[in-house]
Amino acid sequence: MRTLLIGEIHADAEKLLQEHTDLQKTTTEKFLQTATYPEVETIVLRTFTPLQEKELLKLPALRTVVSCSVGLDNIAVEALQRKKIELIHCPGSNANSVAEHTLYFLFSLLRKHAPFPELKGKTIGIVGLGHIGKLVARKLLGCGARVIAFDVIPIDPALLQELNVGMKGFSAVLREVDIVTVHVPLNKHTKELINAQAFQQMKKGVFFINTSRAEVVEESALIQHAKNGKFSGIALDMCSATVLKELQHHNRLITDHVAAQGEDSFREMCLQPIRLYLEKRQKNTLAPRPQ
Repeated sequence: MRTLLIGEIHADAEKLLQEHTDLQKTTTEKFLQTATYPEVETIVLRTFTPLQEKELLKLPALRTVVSCSVGLDNIAVEALQRKKIELIHCPGSNANSVAEHTLYFLFSLLRKHAPFPELKGKTIGIVGLGHIGKLVARKLLGCGARVIAFDVIPIDPALLQELNVGMKGFSAVLREVDIVTVHVPLNKHTKELINAQAFQQMKKGVFFINTSRAEVVEESALIQHAKNGKFSGIALDMCSATVLKELQHHNRLITDHVAAQGEDSFREMCLQPIRLYLEKRQKNTLAPRPQ
């Protein structure tokens, strides 16, 4: 049972694969250039490697995909389901790192110019109250801010009370807050969720933070509203070269897709799915071989 590791993962996770599988390593570039991997039944990859329909054609014996990332926008999930290929990943394993990165963004933007805006008394809007959004809310407890949130999935009222979060509609969150922080997965429903209409609803002087994929934001609208003075500050963990160029004279903080790279979170993001894969392999509960 050949296992193909594409790209780099945490050393502890790679060691497990080396000890328990017939491991072959490659890079994303070489993977994309190679015509076929006829003996590979399992691939291990991160978000930087595309696995769409054309890549799946390289892997006729594929049974299992192990993703050492949380986002799945690089993977043709529906195609895996159709082909009965098992997908193993661990949502939420990077939540602490991304939540801490969000707070780093938040305090860095606020402390740009004295007299500094303070969190006390501000209203913070969390768009997407999943693993990361919940942890951001928990870390904001004690800051004296009002926290409201939007999510399409109902949240346990007891948890909302514990986190001191009020749920609102999408437009209400955008209109009411002093700070917007976005924590949604990228899919067909969230692509450009934060668009021109969304920016128009935000108050002048808002702080805008996005640690989700760049594609959840309509970048042309972001640039236009920034140039029109909409934002007191912008922080992004991913964006295009155009945004970097056009917003260079604004109060902005941009990192290169590193929010999830906290030392503990990165280790767990790689180890958790590998351990789950090896456990299922040992128990012989993986998806059957394709016919």
